[in-house]
Amino acid sequence: MKAKIHLTKEMFTSQKRVLLESGEFRAEAFTYSSGVCALEVSGARCTYILLPFNGQQVWRFQVDGEEMTMRSMFEEPEDTQDFESTYGAFLIHCGLTAMGNPSEEDPHPLHGELPLAHYQSAWIETGEDEEGAFIRTGGSYLYRNALETAYVYSPTLRLNAGGTELIARDTIENRRSQPFPFMYMSHINWRPFEGARFVYGAPADKEHIEVFREDWGDAISAEDAKRLDDYTLELMEDPTKADVICKETQVYDPELCLCIRYVPDENGWAHSMQLRPDGKACYVAFDTAYLPTGVRWMARTGEEDSCGFCLPNTGNHKGRAYAIAHDLRKILGPHETIELKYNIAVLDPEDAKKRAAEIEKKWN
Repeated sequence: MKAKIHLTKEMFTSQKRVLLESGEFRAEAFTYSSGVCALEVSGARCTYILLPFNGQQVWRFQVDGEEMTMRSMFEEPEDTQDFESTYGAFLIHCGLTAMGNPSEEDPHPLHGELPLAHYQSAWIETGEDEEGAFIRTGGSYLYRNALETAYVYSPTLRLNAGGTELIARDTIENRRSQPFPFMYMSHINWRPFEGARFVYGAPADKEHIEVFREDWGDAISAEDAKRLDDYTLELMEDPTKADVICKETQVYDPELCLCIRYVPDENGWAHSMQLRPDGKACYVAFDTAYLPTGVRWMARTGEEDSCGFCLPNTGNHKGRAYAIAHDLRKILGPHETIELKYNIAVLDPEDAKKRAAEIEKKWN
């Protein structure tokens, strides 16, 4: 049995309003001072704030009352179409006609049209199935560009009773009679934990890990650029130097990216975690059928503090022109629909220890 509520903007005001209560689950609607609609979804241990009409971003994510989202200058989302003017969410969908940092050859906005897309529909539902009781949110965004592209992107998030895992299942439907080359990245921005260790399902060699050296021009001082470049060169020789988070010895100002080509398990899934000193772990797993890589993005500037240790990805973050030149886009057939699958969780110490051992035994 399921119950579904279709959301409209009229349901959201500056005063929180309960839209749904079912067992341990609760959903409350409100607007930020900027006017952005927000839906706070909670279970027994887990709470997330969804922006249902603004990119279906997950603005905040908490487990057992602990904030997991990156630190940024933005306490609240802004109502804007400029990516960097409202950057502070836990999860941002990126793509689909383009994605990544645009090069001089790229006309597309940073990370494409999805991050701040205006969704035409959004909903929330509760129910029970063979996996138990759950609450789920979702929506659909129709993108059309005459004579070129038409698609519907429909992300969903499911939270099971008693759980600390967000189960993401996102569909892409090609609405045209021509193939649709697409790019996608799930920009998952965790808070970094000093002394945490990265555990990831890939050998730590140059075949599987690519470290990107950037030219910052006059965007940062020459001294800061040299510090970052020197550290980047170190990681290009030995990427394992970044495997334990240490603010004193590492340089992530303004940011640093590397791309990991994961080795999937017997089910075709890749696994990665930030294993904290207290034994808990921030965890990401993804189906490699359409998302074969994971970008690691770190930014520790003083104002920003983010550990995107695994951003499931069709290729990398270098923009559309680079993706075309290196054949990194995926192809969706005429009128074809596919599903992107990934899970995001906070693991308790016993489960974290077990999964870390499985990853390290198999791939490292």
